[in-house]
Amino acid sequence: MEIGDDLAVHYWQLPEDIFISLNYIFHNKLCKEIQSKLNNYRKNCFYKILNCPKWHAQRLFTQFTRFTIKELETLREFAGISLEDVEANLDTLGSHEDGTIIKNPKLPFHFKDIIYVASHLMFDGSYRDKKGCYFYAYEPSLVEYHKRRLSAFGEVPINLIEKENQLYFSYTLGYIAKSILEIETFKSTKTYFSDKLKKIASGNKVLVDEIVKALIIDEGDVEDKIVAELSNKELVNDIYEIINPYYKLAKVTNRTRKINFGIKDNWKYNSSVWKISFSASSFKDLHKSLSPLPIYYKQDNLDFLYARQTKSWNQRKHGETRKLIVKSLLQNPKTMDELAKELLVKQTTIRAHLKGHPNIKNPLINLGIVEKIGERELKRGGYARVGVYGIKDMKKAQDYTLL
Repeated sequence: MEIGDDLAVHYWQLPEDIFISLNYIFHNKLCKEIQSKLNNYRKNCFYKILNCPKWHAQRLFTQFTRFTIKELETLREFAGISLEDVEANLDTLGSHEDGTIIKNPKLPFHFKDIIYVASHLMFDGSYRDKKGCYFYAYEPSLVEYHKRRLSAFGEVPINLIEKENQLYFSYTLGYIAKSILEIETFKSTKTYFSDKLKKIASGNKVLVDEIVKALIIDEGDVEDKIVAELSNKELVNDIYEIINPYYKLAKVTNRTRKINFGIKDNWKYNSSVWKISFSASSFKDLHKSLSPLPIYYKQDNLDFLYARQTKSWNQRKHGETRKLIVKSLLQNPKTMDELAKELLVKQTTIRAHLKGHPNIKNPLINLGIVEKIGERELKRGGYARVGVYGIKDMKKAQDYTLL
């Protein structure tokens, strides 16, 4: 299949075994045109063109059965009706099962939306041919994001299984993405970018951004930096090849991760994972190209990375950051994350000033100025607890800010 410069995907470029139907008025127009050309006004007249059983031809004629795209194209060419007229009058698109039928398909589709589907199926989804497909969606905002993106294809059947955080949708879209992009499997440990996907996406930043956004939404950790870890080395290499021309990446590294699903020994194993890390020089462009991210805390941290990268000053005077930490905590207790965002420095910098580092002597906790006063629960793809820090000795803190 050839993709035009406008990256549009028309119905006649979809897999020919997909089922399709026309709106009632246009369907009748097609039928009458064919009957007139054949001089045969029976309801089973299609059989002469399609070389199929008469009972099947009659079912197509009466719209009891939907056409395959292959059948529709054969009939369209015989009737002498244009591709564009047919596309403007499509009513449904899907597989043979009612639950997969997309009503009022918004054709032509855009290639970036097809890559959106494929990317999320690769990174944090599941696809089984003729059985179903879903995206994992832990946040309500992510569910709404997927609903909005899927609506670009038309009225797509959707079912959210809240207990499993799984958003099921018509596997017709997974099948289209798999076929058009020539992807063998979406299984995360075995999938990889086809030559076709690389060829089309690598020359278009809009398409690359769909892959990057899906990677950060599904697999990315956005804190002091932006990293993603995957257990599929081939996929990591493909991602690096596609992304690096547009966003500077650090060298891919790997580590061994211990997986523990329970107390039994056979539920424990080691797995190798490879890390993709974005250079700080990419933060500004990532913020511009990907915002807004549908997960609030990732967007909040992306805003912080952008602010940190575009701040007006390069480096503070020696000791100034420490004083600003104390001044801030004199106002009210904060987490390291809150201090980092307020002062536009890395969390590791805040941690070093509070707890110590080989390059930083006399951390604020050791000086008796600051202490951990409690914890706060955060929900970030799961629940985590972070420390809250406040002033331990008010006089020491006030005197320190005057030094």
